[in-house]
Amino acid sequence: MTVDASAPQQGTADPAATSVLTLGWARRWARRVRDAHPAALVLGAAVVIWIATFAFLVVRRHDRFWDTDFDMGIHDQALWLLARGRGFVTVRGLQAFGHHATPGYFLLAPASWLGAGPNFLNLVQVTVLALGAFPVYLIARARGVAPWACAALGTAFLLHPALQFFAWELFHPEVIAITPLLCAYLCATRRSWRWFAVWAVLAVAWKEDVALAVIVLGLIIAWRGDRRVGLATAGLALVWFVAVTFIVMPAINGGVLQSEGIYSGVGGSAGGIVDTALSDPGRITPRVFGSESGAFAWKLLLPFGLVPLLAPVVLLIGLPQFLIDVLSDVPWTRMITFHYAALPFTALTIGMVEGVAFLGRRLGPPARIAAPLVVLVFAIFGTIAWGPSPVGAEYRKGWWPPAEDTRLAAKQAAIEAVPEGASVSASYTLVPHLTHRAEIYSFPNPWRPANWGVPGSPSRSPKRVDWIVIDRQTLGSEQQLLAGILRRGNFRVVLDRDDLIVARRVHG
Repeated sequence: MTVDASAPQQGTADPAATSVLTLGWARRWARRVRDAHPAALVLGAAVVIWIATFAFLVVRRHDRFWDTDFDMGIHDQALWLLARGRGFVTVRGLQAFGHHATPGYFLLAPASWLGAGPNFLNLVQVTVLALGAFPVYLIARARGVAPWACAALGTAFLLHPALQFFAWELFHPEVIAITPLLCAYLCATRRSWRWFAVWAVLAVAWKEDVALAVIVLGLIIAWRGDRRVGLATAGLALVWFVAVTFIVMPAINGGVLQSEGIYSGVGGSAGGIVDTALSDPGRITPRVFGSESGAFAWKLLLPFGLVPLLAPVVLLIGLPQFLIDVLSDVPWTRMITFHYAALPFTALTIGMVEGVAFLGRRLGPPARIAAPLVVLVFAIFGTIAWGPSPVGAEYRKGWWPPAEDTRLAAKQAAIEAVPEGASVSASYTLVPHLTHRAEIYSFPNPWRPANWGVPGSPSRSPKRVDWIVIDRQTLGSEQQLLAGILRRGNFRVVLDRDDLIVARRVHG
């Protein structure tokens, strides 16, 4: 029997066929771009500029050691561990899914196998955030808004200072959920239920809190007439939220939900908060209606020209997370600079589009032109007044690293001195550069528990640590602890340069 060498063998790809398929795919996309409205192309250019700008800034932030253990170190180690069948995140002192329910990590596992780290995660986040401008455009088109007005709304989305700060804060799973949620809402407007299910599941995969937004979205869909789909969506999202929040995570953490500590002032647990609201509402109302909460809402609303207020129903999508944010004991959950604002921001983005469409329907052609222009003008004001982009007033106020760092070479040398896979305790600014290992602790852990686990979590023995990598300029009160560790002679200093110190264990 002879074999024709020119014929493709079984189980191998035909190069010619592959070339034809690739060429056909390229031609289809070229045709789509050629046929696209100029407004969509302009928005596409704005997306590319946004990605390029913030990709440069976030990479420089990591490379210049301006990210920290919480939360960049947590997420990068969690992904690295899960991609290798492990789960205990030593940066946080918790199992990965005891910290948050984020099965979306597994979507990034193949990149981790190839060596991807913080820069990859941050670039993925920047890209996904910017791509959210396209579902904004398409939702507006589905609501009858003119193409150039749709492009203006997509651009306003990119200009919002909260979106830019989400990029600045670096990788956070719930921030990744913004674009899938927008896509899910788009599919709901088109009644494309299979794709709606895909996007909704993808959104919920990034954090348990996202399920609260999907529950409300399902109820809105039911209220608009698609009861079966809407109630099924709300029911499944509710089951997921209850299961992971009140059963799975407490079971992993020994009966404790790791976030309860920042709600102790209003009862701690969900049941405690409800009890406080019924028995002592005076502890609740000042937080909901206080000045911090008002400033938080104002800075979210104003860059969209307050137009989202014209679509109050869709704003309910972000209400559960907004209440969670304003009820906490800590101020950073009520700032547009952090990921806690992601779900309220998503709801306001949808409200912006629905509000503009509403004005166009009610007030006619003049409003169809004026409303998106007003939103765009307010977005420009917001990005200049509050945004961290190069055109924003906040750009040079310490959010990004300076162009020069005289200690950069010493920091890099300190990281390079540590062998691959060795167990390490490091300063919080150095942790994200050392996370691809089973044990990386944020000093003073494990000698002295700090931001470790949940109340009652067992600490680990310092004997597990073989290397110490410390930036003395970040130590504060731990200076004496470090001096004592080195004085006992169990570690030998191998690098001491520009306040960077690296020591290796030599005795038990």
